[in-house]
Amino acid sequence: MSLRHIISVLLVSLALNACVSAPVVKMGEYYPKKVKNLDRIVGEIQERNNTLEKHPAWISMAEQDIMLKKLHDLPESDYSSYKKYLDDGTLYIIVHPAYSVFFSGGDSPLTSQLPIDAFLNETAFTSGHRFIQEQERSMRDFLEITSTRKKLIILVLPGDYKDFIGYVYKDSTDEYARYINSVTNSSESVIYLYSKEPNNGHLSDASKKRILKFIEAVNPSSIVIGGGYLGRCVADFYSDLAPLVGKEKLSVAAEITAISSEDLRNFSVSDFLKDGKLNITALREVINSKDMKGSSLKDFMRSYNNFRTQQRR
Repeated sequence: MSLRHIISVLLVSLALNACVSAPVVKMGEYYPKKVKNLDRIVGEIQERNNTLEKHPAWISMAEQDIMLKKLHDLPESDYSSYKKYLDDGTLYIIVHPAYSVFFSGGDSPLTSQLPIDAFLNETAFTSGHRFIQEQERSMRDFLEITSTRKKLIILVLPGDYKDFIGYVYKDSTDEYARYINSVTNSSESVIYLYSKEPNNGHLSDASKKRILKFIEAVNPSSIVIGGGYLGRCVADFYSDLAPLVGKEKLSVAAEITAISSEDLRNFSVSDFLKDGKLNITALREVINSKDMKGSSLKDFMRSYNNFRTQQRR
């Protein structure tokens, strides 16, 4: 048997095993809150995805621009009206959602599927790949469900991303705008602003002033942060916001915070996957540990090592 044949057999075997072990994850399975009528909400989302968002007119419009209100365009007198969208007092802030799908560099893939769907449907040959897929699935579902529930979300999108060398679709239609429009469902409870740069989560001084005035106006009891990546863009944003509002109000949600594939090279993800699905309990225990505080990948790694040590006892 030739080496080429052996490699071919091995690859086919791996593919079959991956397909067999691929998880069936229902929309909302990772959702961080118990929600009444979740099945009805998911049904509404799926109906919209299968009808309106497949219409050529909607697709053309969605690829033109972000169809949400921009924080910088809102009159300050309107800020307090958003208080009614708080989720039992909670404001969600998502930094650079789906970064691993749209900003990994390279050429845009040839596929008839939406980029996020194509990514989630890829065969995962490694646990690291599966982990990243499930993080992105959790983020997509969170945005879909929370925007449909009309709960308050601020999106911090990558600044000047259309010209960013790492944007996969910079020479094509704006698939990132389409993704954001798709998962936020034109909800009046979602607003957005841009980070200072496409590859970090820091805000400009003007944006810091804006977001602080908005937060003061809606006066949330807690601010939950998610996005990509932990220890990178999320950490940048966290470091900007914490001095303005105080760390006691801030937390990072394990279910909606992604880790860079480059950082995954430093450790095994087996503790954070269970039967191919996110092990939310393990993620929460590490990310919400007293040493983590949502700001540093180094702290995450230390907490992760502590977690593994405790699990072995």
